[in-house]
Amino acid sequence: MFFVNLSFPLNSTNFFRTRKNCSYKMSYQMEKFSSYLKGDWNNREQSLDFPALWSHIHVCYHPLPMDLLNGPSFYVESAYDYMLDKPYKTAVVQLVENGEIIEMNNFRVIQPEEFWYGSHDPSLLTGLNIKRLTQLPSVCNTIFEYDAEAQLFSGFTKPGKKCIIARNGKKTYLDSRILLGKEFYSSWDIGRDVENDEQLWGATGGPFVFKKKQSN
Repeated sequence: MFFVNLSFPLNSTNFFRTRKNCSYKMSYQMEKFSSYLKGDWNNREQSLDFPALWSHIHVCYHPLPMDLLNGPSFYVESAYDYMLDKPYKTAVVQLVENGEIIEMNNFRVIQPEEFWYGSHDPSLLTGLNIKRLTQLPSVCNTIFEYDAEAQLFSGFTKPGKKCIIARNGKKTYLDSRILLGKEFYSSWDIGRDVENDEQLWGATGGPFVFKKKQSN
């Protein structure tokens, strides 16, 4: 997904800005990215076509108040279709625009079970504030660029092989690949050997492929 469970210390020292007088104005590109991202994504078709390879999961992005992180941010849940109220991953992501790229910062939610199902029922998120968030290392941020011809945002882990994750006693680095369109989203998290780039963990059959649930 857009976020993973990392095994190294987290840092939240002086990241957060004041929530007062937030005057952030989104560019056209940021508005487009945010509108593409928000919603309930699921891979139902993929799981039906290849049930032995893919579980049926939902990834939901719910927009948070602009003054929470002084700009656009989302509360994110990943959950199995039969356990939407007990997600196996939660996070908050912040979007920052830098020229023609959009960078996604990742935050861990402290005591996340208090907010479970909040992406489906926003009333459960009333207690979510900056004191409940811890920033993950910036080397694990995701960088997005827009392909106007394909009308897709293409994302990848910040270059440099510095997002280190220890897995099964080996030192690996995160190599995430993401495509995001208006109704299409694919995500592939791969762990590679820092010495030879060999894939050591992550799906071997390709990316998760999601479609957005249409509002009633």
